[in-house]
Amino acid sequence: MAEVCDQVTNLKRFKKIPIYVVEEHNDALQFIYSAIGGKKLPLEGTTLLHLDAHPDMLIDRKLKGEEARSGRHVLPLLQIENWIVPAAAAGHISRIVWLRPPWASQFRDDTRSIHVGDHPTSGELRVDCKEPYYLSDALYCSQLVNKRKFIFTSAELSDSSLAEDENNIQKLITNLDITQPYVLDIDLDFFSTGNPFLGLYGNINVYDRLQPIFEFKLPDNNDSETIDKVVELRERQLEELERLFQHLERCDNLDEYQGERTQLYHMVAELAAAIVEEAERLNEKPDWWAVFAGGCTRDQGGLPYHISTEEEIQNLVKKALVPLLKNIPPPVLITIARSTDDGYCPPHQVDYIQNLVLETLKEMYDTDDPALYYLNVNTTEL
Repeated sequence: MAEVCDQVTNLKRFKKIPIYVVEEHNDALQFIYSAIGGKKLPLEGTTLLHLDAHPDMLIDRKLKGEEARSGRHVLPLLQIENWIVPAAAAGHISRIVWLRPPWASQFRDDTRSIHVGDHPTSGELRVDCKEPYYLSDALYCSQLVNKRKFIFTSAELSDSSLAEDENNIQKLITNLDITQPYVLDIDLDFFSTGNPFLGLYGNINVYDRLQPIFEFKLPDNNDSETIDKVVELRERQLEELERLFQHLERCDNLDEYQGERTQLYHMVAELAAAIVEEAERLNEKPDWWAVFAGGCTRDQGGLPYHISTEEEIQNLVKKALVPLLKNIPPPVLITIARSTDDGYCPPHQVDYIQNLVLETLKEMYDTDDPALYYLNVNTTEL
């Protein structure tokens, strides 16, 4: 603890608070790592204040723990849904505060300690959290090596929850207890949230038909032995689904599939035949990767979806974001993700939301002109 305090005391300061605007949210992490390298953030102990309609706290199931701890080498291995926990595994982020809009509920609102580390056999990165978010992706492991603890808080941030009541604002601020140094991270889909998979072959209701194929049923018993067995079965299910869709990607059907003809095989084969027929009608090749990705979001019912009105967006900024930021210290740096190319922030609203958020931040803080990093073609290198 004393070492972390020394790191904080010896930090350098930006002359003005930098703002980095990216398209894909995982691209924000490189700026956090650069700030660590420049001694603007400590090597360990940073808080991430994360406003988003999605937690982004999954883990790539094939990511090794040693890769997560490899500094900037991990950056090209990350995607939008799994960029935060590897930074916690490396010790750079010790606390994550996910502030969600009212229509997102992937985690229960609470504060909990989570350990992240390596699976003792495979070396793949895993957590010891038993919540559905991790169980459904087979990311739980009761025995971890090279483990680290981080604190995770989930809470709702909305104009109605804060309203104009000073007591509500102070209660939230007290519960969150945001202290420096921290990074303010905002996904613009917090203010209006699309679901890119809803329209996937909509005429044949593919998104709904994926539910029984990818569905995950929570165990009745919460003891570690039971959970370990359930996770092992879930991992086999996900691996089988991945093999089936890889075969579809190559062949567009499962006729020559060499694996066992399980119930899952027959369910996927039936859906695949319908997709091929619909794709032919549309005169296009089936997008099996999109279907598989959509299925992976159906394990716990699906993704949040709420297209906000302009008034709702304004209220979230003026009556939720502003009261929050007024009552906590300024961040070291700010990252903003547009998340519109992948369909999570509605394209017809993203520029309006971005301008409103940037204007608000400029009014509140002494900020640099925003670095519009998404305008660069190559967003994987600084």
